[in-house]
Amino acid sequence: MWWMLAAALCSQSAEEATSVRIESTRMEIAFSAATGGVTSIGPTGGGTRFVGDTARPLLWRLSLRAGDKDEVVVDNAGAAPPQITQRARQIDIVWPSVDLPGEAGALTVRARCSLPSAGDTASVRLWVTNRSARFGLWEVHFPVIAPLSAAGKADVAIGRGNWGELHRAAQAEIAGEYPSHNLPMQLVLVNAGEDGLYLAAHDTGAWPKRFSLTPGGEFRVTTPAAGMGVAGSGWQAPYPFAIGVYRGDWMAGCKRYRAWAVRNAPWTRRGPLAKRPDACQRLAKVCTWLTAWGAAEEVVPAVERYAAAVGAPVGVHWYGWHQTPFDIDYPAYFPTKPGMREGADRLTRAGVVVMPYINARLWDSANKEFAQARAHACKSPAGDPLIEEYGSGAKLAVMCPTQSFWQERVRSIMRRLVEEYGVNAVYLDQIASAPPRTCFDASHGHPLGSGRWWVDGYRQMLEPLKAWCAATGRDIGLTSENDAEPYMDSVDGHLIWTPREAHEIPMTTAVYSGYTLYFGSNRAFGNGHVPFALCQARDFVWGAQLGWDGPALLEPAHAEELEVQARLARVRSRLLDALAYGELVRVLPAPSETPKLSGVWNTWSGNREVTLPALHAALWRCRDGSLVVVAANADTRPHVFRGTVDAALAGLRGTRWTAARVTEEGEAPVDAPAGNRFEVAFEVPARSGAALRLRPRGRL
Repeated sequence: MWWMLAAALCSQSAEEATSVRIESTRMEIAFSAATGGVTSIGPTGGGTRFVGDTARPLLWRLSLRAGDKDEVVVDNAGAAPPQITQRARQIDIVWPSVDLPGEAGALTVRARCSLPSAGDTASVRLWVTNRSARFGLWEVHFPVIAPLSAAGKADVAIGRGNWGELHRAAQAEIAGEYPSHNLPMQLVLVNAGEDGLYLAAHDTGAWPKRFSLTPGGEFRVTTPAAGMGVAGSGWQAPYPFAIGVYRGDWMAGCKRYRAWAVRNAPWTRRGPLAKRPDACQRLAKVCTWLTAWGAAEEVVPAVERYAAAVGAPVGVHWYGWHQTPFDIDYPAYFPTKPGMREGADRLTRAGVVVMPYINARLWDSANKEFAQARAHACKSPAGDPLIEEYGSGAKLAVMCPTQSFWQERVRSIMRRLVEEYGVNAVYLDQIASAPPRTCFDASHGHPLGSGRWWVDGYRQMLEPLKAWCAATGRDIGLTSENDAEPYMDSVDGHLIWTPREAHEIPMTTAVYSGYTLYFGSNRAFGNGHVPFALCQARDFVWGAQLGWDGPALLEPAHAEELEVQARLARVRSRLLDALAYGELVRVLPAPSETPKLSGVWNTWSGNREVTLPALHAALWRCRDGSLVVVAANADTRPHVFRGTVDAALAGLRGTRWTAARVTEEGEAPVDAPAGNRFEVAFEVPARSGAALRLRPRGRL
């Protein structure tokens, strides 16, 4: 065996000679001495090594252009070997002289990796000094790690779509643009069993960026530069990137990101919903939504029937209230169709949240005022407005959110809807859904191309609206399409309307439950009772305000679907301390004896069969320290939920409890467990929900 030990020692010596390593008691990360690229990431002392072998270890790649022409790409592996300085808790890697065409040594690139002595998360940063008289940065790819993981060997979780997605044994590329519907949060989680890899931009400025991971290939984060293509433009580490390890599944990684966001992010700075004086508490109480279209004479009776059937607080998302056609002639919304003020008054007096639609991003280029608005639209490098087209065929210009002209136009529309037409909420379409666009209009006062100015501009637009609502004593809700995180301090809720998938996981509520609201569960309507009930049950347990179906839900043929939604809404109305104001702690698996149900959901790829357990359940923690096991049953017969509750996951230890079963009828005391880890069992009625509320009452 001596030769095996000798070979191992030789291999270790060779690795040490070709890499520089920084480690803590919990993780280690290594960089190539030859290229400065990442060669190893993993837990200290053994476990999964998430980076494979390569002859060209990577860390960064830079795209530069002269204006918007003549792209040049350089990376650390193609540069001369770097200068590396190592301290106890920090590694500095410098490439002092990186050549560009015709300009030797035009760039100096510097990277830094820091790792606390007892930490499990390293922080990496990048600086680029550009002395070029011709080229400016266009995009920065950092970090670049390759090969990361191995195809088919690890699970990848990404906060994409309505809730987040879990790709088991991932093989194909997984990517998304932040901040938008397809990447609401700045993280990717990779799990090989219980070994987890945390990859997150800890970027409080919410710069536009694209995450891309191909298992067994390359992971990279691409951020467009500020001053894209401007000669001499550089990069001054606008945010740190976090690379960490953890034990557990995707939920453990989400909780790490939640801890960072709650401590640092400006979009959580106002605190949780329960403590925010500017948060719309009326909106937080809504349990389900109806989507309606047209004049008051069509909308109001439908909403009243819906509210009566539900028997819990409801909202109406009102489309087509203006005389102009949808997606045409924006932002000329006035005059309204007849009776809107009277209809809104009638519904709000009945306790309904009345929320008309407006678009807060687009201006119809055929609108008579566009000659004036054109100066404030996003521009291409050639100076042309950026135009998008939707189903209406109108050519819609993307407005630059930094422009006070556009900010005030949106604010004036919202104020007019509240003051003249009596609504108590406004939906601002596309803000949190569409990814930021570039803008090359130098007169706008922001860096050319990209930068944090996109999100900052929308915050400047919306903060005065929130302040106006508070100053005038109005409890007015603001919402937007989809759920990108950096807007949640400026809007109260997010419409998660897009198709559901079986591989979704509730990453958004794992991170942001208690800090914002999510509404919509509409994507299974029209495909039968079973798929509808499955969608309602899962969305309910994960924290959504249900609904967003149209008045067709009120037709006799859909009476069963309406009743499923109504039952769950009535249960939610008794669990607002958990589902609106609390924190999602854990998704609980269905008992092994639970039957599975199948049906068809409408997805981006068309109708697709989905099979899920009839029971869905989750553990929530309320702000008073009580725990709530929430369950929903999509089956036509009752089932008993049985599961294990670990109170330590919610930060509670050594506690005795009182217990009550919650249904749509109310709460009833039941036998209470003791200790921190215990079994629970309670019946969940057919096509309905129930919960077990556990209140701490002292130490054991």
